[in-house]
Amino acid sequence: MKNYKEPFSIEEIDLPYPTGEAVIVKIAGAGVCHSDLHIWKGELQGFPSPMPLVLGHENSGIIHETGEKVPSDFKKGTPVLVFAGWYEIEDEFTLTGDQQLTRSPVWSGLIRYHGGYSEYLYVPSYKFLVKAEGIEDLASASTLTDAGLAPYRAIKKLRQYVSPDEWVVIVGLGGLGLFGSQYAKYVLGNKTIFVDVRDEPLNFLTKILKIESEDILLNASKENAVEKILDITRKRGVRAVVDFVGSARTLENYIKVLDTKGVYVIVGLHSPLGPQIPSASLVLKEQIIMGSLYGNHKELQEVADLARRKIVKYKELVAKIKLEDITKALEKLEKGEVVGRQVVLP
Repeated sequence: MKNYKEPFSIEEIDLPYPTGEAVIVKIAGAGVCHSDLHIWKGELQGFPSPMPLVLGHENSGIIHETGEKVPSDFKKGTPVLVFAGWYEIEDEFTLTGDQQLTRSPVWSGLIRYHGGYSEYLYVPSYKFLVKAEGIEDLASASTLTDAGLAPYRAIKKLRQYVSPDEWVVIVGLGGLGLFGSQYAKYVLGNKTIFVDVRDEPLNFLTKILKIESEDILLNASKENAVEKILDITRKRGVRAVVDFVGSARTLENYIKVLDTKGVYVIVGLHSPLGPQIPSASLVLKEQIIMGSLYGNHKELQEVADLARRKIVKYKELVAKIKLEDITKALEKLEKGEVVGRQVVLP
């Protein structure tokens, strides 16, 4: 990426030779994330840094070259998922396992390091890799590293707040929301209300997930989803909302369906500014609004295990595209023409 909103170009670049803990990964697939669209449009100021920079932080591939300090179990030819939460300096967050919250981030395809919209990816340490042996379709599995990981962390956060007999609302059935919907059923096991503004992802969800009789699918462009949810819950509201859109409108609307001691988790980055916070409701009902960023390395291992055991579906979500079509891919994403996840094949 050379400038905002400019078409991408394919060029040859030099990558550092891997020394020490560093690794070169031959890319199998690179997922096209909505945050890349925000970056390309200039909506996330400061990213990428520096520019020009190769985007692509959702990557999988085969180890191609290794530095002299890389252990033998990360040898050439090993299939891997690439954890994107890279950092420079250990701090209290990296040391306690939440690497993505580091104070010194250097995310691939976002900060300093080139990303995976390329044939090869330089990874500064093998510690940012997760082995992918036994995972089918390595290219499609690239989606596990972000679209599959971020909602997993968000849904796991609900465990301490939500009982199995309580309602959970999933807002937005894009790439993350389709994964999050699976986790809501397979990790939490809760009654779930799935909300989107398009029929296509709602219909697609029924093809990848067993919808139980108590689950509800709502198209918010055709009916008043807030009123419907309140009717379903007899005006009590739901225990949790997971917002994969993260816009001012979704927060303003779906905070209204939150019950006493309910929790609202924001994952999407659709808008930098939300609506006025209903502080009276937060206090009087002891409600919680929290953010959830990406996931940590251990959680990516857990997601990989779910994929390996065929508990979470990912291949079915993927449309594979050529590297030269990345600009078209972002344009389709902007127009709302994508269901699931596009994956770039170098």
